Amino acid sequence: MAVAGLIYGPEFHHLDHLAPLCALLEIPLILTEQKLAIEAEKFYPDVKIFLWDPNETPEKLVSSFDTIIYSTPRVLFDEVFFFAQHLQRRKIRTIWCPHGNSDKGRNSLFMEALKEEELLLTYGPRIEAFLKEKGVAAPTKRVGNYRLFYYEKHKKFFDSLLSTSEKPSLLYAPTWQDQENNSSFPKIWPLLLEAPKAFSLMVKLHPNLYQQFPEEIGLLRKGGVQLIEDFSPIYPLLAKTDLFIGDMSSIGYDFLSFKRPMILLTRSELTKAGRYVPPKEYSRLFAICKEELEKPPPSNTLYEETFDVKRLDISAFSSLNFAL
Repeated sequence: MAVAGLIYGPEFHHLDHLAPLCALLEIPLILTEQKLAIEAEKFYPDVKIFLWDPNETPEKLVSSFDTIIYSTPRVLFDEVFFFAQHLQRRKIRTIWCPHGNSDKGRNSLFMEALKEEELLLTYGPRIEAFLKEKGVAAPTKRVGNYRLFYYEKHKKFFDSLLSTSEKPSLLYAPTWQDQENNSSFPKIWPLLLEAPKAFSLMVKLHPNLYQQFPEEIGLLRKGGVQLIEDFSPIYPLLAKTDLFIGDMSSIGYDFLSFKRPMILLTRSELTKAGRYVPPKEYSRLFAICKEELEKPPPSNTLYEETFDVKRLDISAFSSLNFAL
């Protein structure tokens, strides 16, 4: 059975989820954006990349592969590949791979759109409970925290990509402003210009924020704020981070791996693992960062609730049986 990963279009935030998976499964990753392909080859050199013209991709994919792993719902896949499947009288089997484990989607219908999937890959108990809550009964297969495993497997390479600061390193990584208004960025961005020199502040923005707040981001650039751009792998960045500042972004759950202080600007399950800072206290953000750096994070079981903690068996993972 011919299997490949797929990112159709400029979905840059899917790369750090599908590229490590494809590398571990030893399958190719199909891309349709040249900039995305350049980034993939730079940060995931062990992945075989197919860069295809988007107009030619439907016919080539349907004629070359039986199964596709992607991070979008089946309905969006069929919008692009329906006619190619119809003309070739073939139905491509699809497997959904999550692009993070966040607390978003409670008030939207994104998860409900997964009811048509044939197989869902999951990190562990937390996302499985969420799928059940949303009425999604498709079969699931746990892959655990494979991205952390991939980072650790290539740790020397990834750690060489970023320098280590002598100052305490803060990472602010907000999500985008979706229909649930989950992003903290609209209220926080002016504070980033006032970050004390005692900290090394890194800012990793969701790709969609660049379209939503171009003027504000331009002001951050002019103000010398360190924006982490064109750098898709998140675990090397988290490894250099002493304190994480987030909202509803799934990166907060990734940061649980390091058991370090965390500040949350929106209330969610993640506040069990860090300190919730309400909007009325945003002006004290960096003073609160200093306070949190001086004490350990709260004891919690969120990591175990989120990721299957069994040691990843790479031999079994590489020969993952896709048969239902």
